[in-house]
Amino acid sequence: MRRGPAVALVASALVLAGCAPSRAPAAAPTPSTTPRTTTTPTATTPSATAPLVTPMPKPSRAPVAPKTVRVPPKAPTPTYRSLEKKYLVRNKIYSAGPVPAVTCALPQIELRTRKEVQQYASAVLGCLQRAWKSVVEHSDVEFTSAKVYAVNAGSKTRCGILTKEVGGFYCADGSGIYLDWQEFVEDNEYDREWAGVYLQFTMAHEFGHHVQQLVGISEYYDERSERVKGALGLQEMRRHELQASCFASAFLGANQQTLDLYDAKLQAYRDAAYSGDDDPPASTPDHGSRRSSTAWAEAAFKAKSPSACNTWAVPAQRVT
Repeated sequence: MRRGPAVALVASALVLAGCAPSRAPAAAPTPSTTPRTTTTPTATTPSATAPLVTPMPKPSRAPVAPKTVRVPPKAPTPTYRSLEKKYLVRNKIYSAGPVPAVTCALPQIELRTRKEVQQYASAVLGCLQRAWKSVVEHSDVEFTSAKVYAVNAGSKTRCGILTKEVGGFYCADGSGIYLDWQEFVEDNEYDREWAGVYLQFTMAHEFGHHVQQLVGISEYYDERSERVKGALGLQEMRRHELQASCFASAFLGANQQTLDLYDAKLQAYRDAAYSGDDDPPASTPDHGSRRSSTAWAEAAFKAKSPSACNTWAVPAQRVT
């Protein structure tokens, strides 16, 4: 995780319905020179393969146009692009309702050791899971829990090495949040209150990626990122990361009272939530500028709902 919000690492067939080709019309009978005799028509048993023909009193030499049987077309299989729009732009999470306030008692401890960072992060995770469970389930998705691991920089995880530069990330394989615990110890030495709030926001951001994974957003983001590179690829990454931060702010806004996010703590939250790629030190523009980060955070904190976090439906100017 860079200084600021944490980093996440994270055809369809068209069915054509038609009619089978019609049988060619039978040739008209050749006129006979034999004197005509009157006979009684004999009923014939229809063949299993030949069509049932009703005798005509005066057959015409002109062929009779066959009747066309119209078969209703089958419903087309959803294309990848339609599924992408369904899960990114019209995901049910946006209409699942606000994030509820939950009882969230965090330990009053210093963040000086790995054990203390793990204990504090686990408590925050418990609050996140209780709050998001009903929202995810209202999206017609089964909720599954995430896990958090306070590890050393350089540790191997299911999603690669946790480097000092990254600092923390969410790994979909095992639904794990990995944190460089020493980073928060360093913050604690600077300001204990700031360090605690920064850890809350980091956990809320990474859990935002867990929510994205549960409701199908991450799957289609991953697929899209395979197709686009360069500046457009960075724009898609910003949509993904800004949404995770937006989900974080929705949770923190809903639980402002229980987390006591007022005065100095509220300012500490803003320092974390509003930071952008354009803040020093300069970095790759993959998480969002200060302007975009601030706009999404403020909207979600006020709305207390993921309805304010549809970063996939807005123009590029809003995800700079």
